[in-house]
Amino acid sequence: MPTHVATQDKVQEEDLLGFVQDARDIDEADVVTAVRDKDGTFTVESTVIVVDKPTGMVGTPIIKKGKMSHFGGPNDPGVSPTEGLSLFDESDIAANPDIFLPAQPPNTTGLARRPDPDVNYIACRWDFSATPRSFLRKIKVRVSANGKTEEARPVDFGPSLATGRVADLSPGLERKLGLVTDQECTVEIPPPQVGVAVGVNLAAIDKVIFPSDMTRSLIVMTTSNNSTYWVVNQIGVVEGGQTLLRRVGSDAPEILLSNTTVFPVEADDEIPQAVADQLNKASTEPAKSKKQGGPAPSATTDVNAKVFAKAKGNVGLDTSKVAGTDNGNLACAWAVNEIVRLALGKPIAADSKGRNALGTGQVFDALRKHHIQTDNPSPGSIIVSPTPPSGSVHGHIGIVGQSPTGDFDKTQVFSNSSAQAQFAQNRTFKTWKERYVNQLHLPMLFFDLDKSQF
Repeated sequence: MPTHVATQDKVQEEDLLGFVQDARDIDEADVVTAVRDKDGTFTVESTVIVVDKPTGMVGTPIIKKGKMSHFGGPNDPGVSPTEGLSLFDESDIAANPDIFLPAQPPNTTGLARRPDPDVNYIACRWDFSATPRSFLRKIKVRVSANGKTEEARPVDFGPSLATGRVADLSPGLERKLGLVTDQECTVEIPPPQVGVAVGVNLAAIDKVIFPSDMTRSLIVMTTSNNSTYWVVNQIGVVEGGQTLLRRVGSDAPEILLSNTTVFPVEADDEIPQAVADQLNKASTEPAKSKKQGGPAPSATTDVNAKVFAKAKGNVGLDTSKVAGTDNGNLACAWAVNEIVRLALGKPIAADSKGRNALGTGQVFDALRKHHIQTDNPSPGSIIVSPTPPSGSVHGHIGIVGQSPTGDFDKTQVFSNSSAQAQFAQNRTFKTWKERYVNQLHLPMLFFDLDKSQF
């Protein structure tokens, strides 16, 4: 699958709209991706994909290849006289004279016997999430075999998985391609939309979606198949986080994922692998901590006391050089993991290589699954207001300190400071509640660490 990539460096964010427009109009680009550099400008890649073999790339045809059979029409004993079609019903007959016979075959009521067997139609195991029914009803797919290619209208879903086949063709299409049952054919399905989305003003969208007291910065954007995905940082005085968003065509933008950091982006039902690969061009692999971790706790170890001591002793810990945290802006989860690792030998949550996890979400999941939620925190407990996975606000995580006066509200909190890019005693329970509970409407939760997990 040849690709042609044009690259432009040092592009300002306000100029990205123009670059995407030119990529579509001049280059006829299939994908445009912009990645923020260390100077705050962007490297823009405009990619044209030349399709010469089956590919799963967004914006290029969906290819299905395998065995076939035939179905439909007045004389098909494989469908019952009452069997219908998944893509059409009786109300569609008049508007689709190219598919259906003028009259219902005698002694039948179902649409599976109504298609004209001499025209080109097809049933396939469509992925309705990628090609919705409403889309399939309007298009033609390309069916190839024996060096011949024909266009066909989708009409039904099938065949059964038990048959091991990928498609059922009309008798006429089967004949035109010189096929008999269980021979192979290739079905090429166009995507619902192709090309890049233009006119998507990311800064204007983000300004509406996110809190006004957070500083927003675009990290990476990619557009293909008329859909735009982008990742932004929102940085406050204390907390920071990342959000992955998507806009499809002119639909309303939607938040797909929020966390302290969303990298590396993983493909799922909402994020195609090709999109994840483009977004991960902005991903930075975190470095392994150089400081020696503490010994694992013994049966008599006061875990909270050890964590509290390490928190006090590491005030001023520099987080500005921690890879993957935007120069310390997104280091709140890393910092808590690091304090716990220094105290107890292991972080609360780690990535697959044993390094401190960078996401508050990962740490919160580990706390819920393996540690002890409490309503009576003590110095060394963990305090967390978890970031909603698809929310527009970001929470925070820290370590509980002491109260100089015994007043609960004046209990100190140690956490990473985004503004200072260092671990600091920068909150109290009162100011934490004012910010995360009253203003952002997040819970304020406490956990004691279970020593058996270290």
